Amino acid sequence: MQSFLNSVAKRILANHSSLERVQIVVPTRRAAFFLMQELAIETTEPMMSPSVIAVDDFVESMCTLEIEDPVHLLFDLYETFREIDPEVQFERFMGWAAVLLNDLDKIDQYLVKTDYLFDYLSEAQAIERWQQNLPEGRSLQSEGGHKQYFSLFQNIKTLYRLFREKLEQKGKAYRGMAYRQLAEDVEELLLQRADYERIYFAGFNAFTESERVIVTTLVKAEKAEVFWDSDRYYMSENKNVEAGKSLRDYQKSGAFGPWNWISDDLLSSSKHITVYGVPNATLQTKVAGQLYQIIKASPEAAQVPTAIVLADENLLMPMLYSLDENVLDLNVTMGLSMRNSLLYTLIDSIFDLQQNVVEFKSKAGKMIRIPKFGHKSIDKVLNHPFIRHYEYVALKPSDSGQTIIQKTLYEITNGNQVFLDSDQLLMLGENHPLFRVLFTRWEKNKPNQVLQTFYQLIELLRDVYKDYKNALETEYLYLFYTLLKQFEQTIDEKTELITLRTLRSFMFELIRQTRIPFSGEPVSNLQIMGMLETRALDFESIIILSLNEGTLPQAKRQNSLIPFDAAQAVGLPTHLHQEAVMSYHFYRLLQRASEVHLLYTSTSNAPGGGEKSRFIQQLEFELAKYNPKISIEHKRVVFDGQQQQELEESVRKDEALLLAIRGYLANKGIYPTHLNEFIRCPMQFYLKHIVGVKEKEEVEEELGMDKIGTWLHAALERLDLEFFLNIIDPSEEQIKTALKEEFDRLFRGYVTDLGLNRIYYQIGEQQILVFLKHQMQLRPRRRILAAEQKISTKIELVLQGTYTPVRLGGKIDRIELDEQDQMLFVMDYKTGSVEVAGKQKLADPERREEVLKTDPDRKMGYVRQLWMYEYLMYRKMLDENGLKLGDTTYNFGDFAVKSGFYSFRDPKNQVSNPMELTDELAPGDFIRKSEEILADILNVMLDPDIPFRKTDDLTICTYCDFTGICGR
Repeated sequence: MQSFLNSVAKRILANHSSLERVQIVVPTRRAAFFLMQELAIETTEPMMSPSVIAVDDFVESMCTLEIEDPVHLLFDLYETFREIDPEVQFERFMGWAAVLLNDLDKIDQYLVKTDYLFDYLSEAQAIERWQQNLPEGRSLQSEGGHKQYFSLFQNIKTLYRLFREKLEQKGKAYRGMAYRQLAEDVEELLLQRADYERIYFAGFNAFTESERVIVTTLVKAEKAEVFWDSDRYYMSENKNVEAGKSLRDYQKSGAFGPWNWISDDLLSSSKHITVYGVPNATLQTKVAGQLYQIIKASPEAAQVPTAIVLADENLLMPMLYSLDENVLDLNVTMGLSMRNSLLYTLIDSIFDLQQNVVEFKSKAGKMIRIPKFGHKSIDKVLNHPFIRHYEYVALKPSDSGQTIIQKTLYEITNGNQVFLDSDQLLMLGENHPLFRVLFTRWEKNKPNQVLQTFYQLIELLRDVYKDYKNALETEYLYLFYTLLKQFEQTIDEKTELITLRTLRSFMFELIRQTRIPFSGEPVSNLQIMGMLETRALDFESIIILSLNEGTLPQAKRQNSLIPFDAAQAVGLPTHLHQEAVMSYHFYRLLQRASEVHLLYTSTSNAPGGGEKSRFIQQLEFELAKYNPKISIEHKRVVFDGQQQQELEESVRKDEALLLAIRGYLANKGIYPTHLNEFIRCPMQFYLKHIVGVKEKEEVEEELGMDKIGTWLHAALERLDLEFFLNIIDPSEEQIKTALKEEFDRLFRGYVTDLGLNRIYYQIGEQQILVFLKHQMQLRPRRRILAAEQKISTKIELVLQGTYTPVRLGGKIDRIELDEQDQMLFVMDYKTGSVEVAGKQKLADPERREEVLKTDPDRKMGYVRQLWMYEYLMYRKMLDENGLKLGDTTYNFGDFAVKSGFYSFRDPKNQVSNPMELTDELAPGDFIRKSEEILADILNVMLDPDIPFRKTDDLTICTYCDFTGICGR
């Protein structure tokens, strides 16, 4: 294969005996490097090298202005716009500043007559055009929302003039401005210079207007020659192909001199093209990696230059990871956006942390803003991979075994601290330099403090990066450091413009624009590149990814403030132009390639809806008909349909597990809630109580029903102990005080002045007030004997043929005495509804025991809980010769035990236990029957033939903490 650049090298060497005063201009620096290689290969004797330069560098070297860096350009643009509109908000300006700068760049590159453009966009002319398109008898209103629309373009017209004047005074320019200066003054800046006797332009396709003026002027003066890389297929045989649109116009105009060259590769050379439909975008990189392995394994692999072309540049990192480990000889000719780095996520998290402000409403109704750090932002920063790696490298655990990061995260979660100030965090972090850098609050509008924070952070992270051994992230760190230096210089010049929001907006805009240029071996056989980087380069084997409609060519988006019709009227490029340019790059890549692999995403959720690019369709239905030597094969990549092994749905009980269950029963013991969990979902019981998997603790900003219940239980226990046990009724104020103090003790991190928490608090307070007022008004009235009474016993049951010690326990919310009927009441508080279903089953002596043993219904679990409390009371009275509460002993047989619920949803009604295990008052029978039922339940728990299984009732899984583990 003779490449285009090789043809250029041969022609230039044939034209000149000495290249010292020859300059060659190509589209990219990559093309410049490869052209130098070709010149070296074709040279037979030593000589001085010509100047081989990319077009951007050529223009900058010839004009009198220096191209300004992006930071200063954005600030200068903002300053200029403020002169026109002093009220402009910086944050809003930054939303479209990059688009505006790009528009100004294009206006100059295409030598647009700005007076004509802005007059075209003026209100009067636009309305005149719109009126012509209206139906007869209709007219536009003279007033309305379009006033603001047109004032924008009036401002841009003024801005364009002022901005250019400001830059010219400093000897600076943006890229398009430099092109315009050279094009408008090409006589003086180029023709009168004698640096080079001949300038060659090679590998171009669609010139901007300024480039066209520069090149044609040089050609006319016989100082330049143009080498085109064009093909007869799209130049003359099939003029419907967009690829040749610009080239056909250039050839017809004759302004570029003799046409060098038109090849015949697309119409005469053999090509094997394979099209792959792939299920998702990332999988394309895996397929491409495998295809390259096949190409590399061929006998002539050492001589086959291969390009992997990424139409979607976001696939660069997946592509690098998809190459085989033995692929070491490669070159990446595209940049990687800094926005894809872990460093960016850390910077973003620190800004979020610092900008967090807590809003409270004062008693007067005024909103008060307090600068505190939110727990989510703290958690995000301290759990960032770099900070965690710093912890691993640089932080030593204390005597407790925790580092300061682990300790801080634990204290926040354990204390449910929603908001923390700088002092609290520095104290938790023992004033460590890392904590000083991260959690020293930034003062308002002090950008230098922000920069110093990031400098200090870079200093701290240097050791981490060394240990991390990630060259890519190290490069990102260096790039970020250079960005900070740029900012530091700009801030010194423009102090009055910089606020914290300004700084963040600018920094993120520059991070978005900043890319890491990869350095590698440019002459490697494998080149990974974007479509634009392929200009003027040729490869025998090509793998192109993301050939979907909407990606290549790109979707019809006009990323510009200038409307489509105005752009067309003044000769600015539109999406039609971009499609033609991409079409040329695509066909030019195919010209000299013999093996072509085209990949597209075939699923409907892919960009473009899974539709393959029109370029593939054109190859199939057009090019293949012109060239019979082209073969096109279609393949579809599918996921392996092999049946995956089903996850184990149960846990079998071996000897070790049975031993662990017996140990649990004898030592930790079983409680009513444990029993309910086992009957409802044996797997949940196993994970929670036998394995000991703990629920993940998280900081909660809103009170859940569990928290409300904890608070109300604690407040009622305190009121019982301080008042009702001493036969004193508390006042409403005393009840409210107890509620407030218990809430503050339990949930000091919650904010209760605003939002749902305020509503929850008020509802809880109201429920307790109604409940206690009702209790205090009851006649006759039960006497309260105990509150939050812990009660436990140890019995022996024959389980699976073996005497087994079993500890039983519970915590009874309140024990009451009905002195008239000599009856003890075991009462439990519930924050939700406690209506018990299935009362008929409970009344049936033949069914009620089975219900207790097996019914998983949540409300039947309430009955099981009350039955267990009654059993524990009777058992305690029997074992200890009476139950001692306060100064009184309640003897077994003298007092019946009943149970029930107080529901705060219906605080005036008591829900009694609807189940009577024995038909009459018979404590002995109650204990015997209860222990038979317990033995039956625990025999199932210890049965080796009945594994722990997941529940079949998926509603139980809704609020389970272990769904992630069991796969529900």
